[in-house]
Amino acid sequence: MPPNRFQNTVDQLGTLISGLDTCDTIDDVYDHAVLAAENLIEFDAAIICTVEGGRFEPRAVNVDRLVPADPLPTGDGIAGKTLEEGRTVVVDDLETESAAVPASETFRSALSIPLGRDGIIQFHSRERAAFSAVDRQLGELLVAIVTNVRARITYEAELGRQRDRFAALFENIPDAALQYRIEDGTQLVDAVNSSFIRTFGYDATEVVDEPIEKLLVPDDERAEPELTYAMDAGRRTDIEVVRETSAGSRLFLLRNVPVATGDGTTRGYLIYTDLTELKDRERELERKNERLDRFASIVSHDLRNPLNVANGYLKLAMGRRPSDELEEIERAHDRMDRLIDDVLTLARDGETDGFEQVSLEAAARQAWANVSTESAILEIGPDRLIEADRGRLLQLFENLFRNSVEHGSTSPASHTQQDAVEHGGSDVRIRVESLPNGFAVADDGPGIPPGERDAVFESGYTTGRDNTGLGLVIVRQISEVHGWTVDLTAGEAGGARFEFTDRSPDRGAELDIDDGASEVRR
Repeated sequence: MPPNRFQNTVDQLGTLISGLDTCDTIDDVYDHAVLAAENLIEFDAAIICTVEGGRFEPRAVNVDRLVPADPLPTGDGIAGKTLEEGRTVVVDDLETESAAVPASETFRSALSIPLGRDGIIQFHSRERAAFSAVDRQLGELLVAIVTNVRARITYEAELGRQRDRFAALFENIPDAALQYRIEDGTQLVDAVNSSFIRTFGYDATEVVDEPIEKLLVPDDERAEPELTYAMDAGRRTDIEVVRETSAGSRLFLLRNVPVATGDGTTRGYLIYTDLTELKDRERELERKNERLDRFASIVSHDLRNPLNVANGYLKLAMGRRPSDELEEIERAHDRMDRLIDDVLTLARDGETDGFEQVSLEAAARQAWANVSTESAILEIGPDRLIEADRGRLLQLFENLFRNSVEHGSTSPASHTQQDAVEHGGSDVRIRVESLPNGFAVADDGPGIPPGERDAVFESGYTTGRDNTGLGLVIVRQISEVHGWTVDLTAGEAGGARFEFTDRSPDRGAELDIDDGASEVRR
């Protein structure tokens, strides 16, 4: 290449790069490249295509008639060969090139260069063998420049979208938040969100470039070493602080989120989460728990002691002169005693002695022995181990067994001897069985109508005059403590079926340990 042409080429490349740097869109880059190439390579027509939907879609041309009526499939022509092989293809004579699909009969040679993996740039000439090795090198250099500029625009566009998304997130988070930078050891406000303005009553123009300590930090905190988070922006910090707001003093969880930057500055975010209402609820809950503890103490001691005294005198009276009236008092005392036990159980809401692997069969048998089941029958399917609080699981079984026995031989509305006879001489048959992720307890009693299945878990719901109405409430409470879901359905025998399934299937191991079944008659 002659020195003057070499210098001219260098100058044209510099002009090309300068022009491309001013482009804002990829289409502008393609248009500018096609036009600028005329100063680097001698050709009669040029076109840039990118792959869209399996075809080459024209993006920029310098000769309109070069645009085909129908876009070329990506597997056809010199363009398809260039894209497939990923290399520059020079065709000296299009008439003898079998792969050529000429866009115009007037062109005789072509220079085809891949534009990344998703496009090509082609130069056409009316002369045969028009493109030299230098033209090829200049064309590949042009493509390299275009590819880099395209990557820069794509990156900047994506970066802009990410900044927009982050700005929207920063603006719309419900907590008060500010962006800061540190200069000379001082934390200065860069930006605040709408929640910050509402919470602290500042206008955005008032706080930008102001020191955070001046705006928010009380004087007594500035001397506390553990609260000087402004000087330690490289460390995440979660502390509770009290700040003055437009509504008065409020308690916040303050999070310091430092952000790495490439410009040498120290930046980050402070997020203020209002804890005032949460702390108020915690204090109220503590007060309620204290009242509940006092109530449980009254129930377990101050009520049970006089009840025991009354039961003692009742037994003396019944020993001297039994009567229907005294038996009615005895039933009332029994119900009061059960009410005390149930209320104390409910007062333990959420308490456990810890979970362990418990045999379903062993727990059911022990609970069965603790309940007056008369002539009822207990069937137990294949055993398995479940993760549970043993004591609370016993309470669950006891309440379910008691519920089935008390309602099993008759309908809820009637308690007649004839009903018991029609039931086959046995109050109820109860079955405990394993499920893939839990267990079930079913009986063959009258069942519970669909419209009442939600109500049975409500406090005080009962169909028997001697029942407390708390048994199934306790069952639901124990289920919730264990993370179980309880579903009440109709059993195969028409009775009630309670299914307990674990909402956390990965918690703890469950193991079938017996394929047999057993029956217990009382």
